[in-house]
Amino acid sequence: MTQNLRWLIAALMAATVFRAQTILFLPSLEAFGGPASNAWFGPWATDAILGLLVPVMVFVFWTVRDVRAWGGLVVYNAIGVLDYSHGLLTQLLHPMPTAMASSVTVYFGIGLFMLLQLAALTLLFRRDVINRFASSSN
Repeated sequence: MTQNLRWLIAALMAATVFRAQTILFLPSLEAFGGPASNAWFGPWATDAILGLLVPVMVFVFWTVRDVRAWGGLVVYNAIGVLDYSHGLLTQLLHPMPTAMASSVTVYFGIGLFMLLQLAALTLLFRRDVINRFASSSN
């Protein structure tokens, strides 16, 4: 795996760190007296957890070289993509109040970051990336 590819995968994963900010949205749920549908609890809670795990996963990507680490990275990024798709579906069925964000902003933001995470996931399946994790040599 080339150094440029390593940086690209790490950057794609690191770009999703912004999802951690969704923890700040939780008080705006209807359950807490806010304007947002409670249907957003799942996507926001998962976003917050995955966002907080970004530095850990990037660290694992850079430092650990075994198949278990590769599997963990694949699972992490796959769950991330599924969470973004859950957010898109939630926006479709329970749109976020326009006082919080416009529909265009929500769809664009979630869609863009989903594509970044999907790109990272796809790159993890390149033979040279798999070989890096499968071999014990540098």
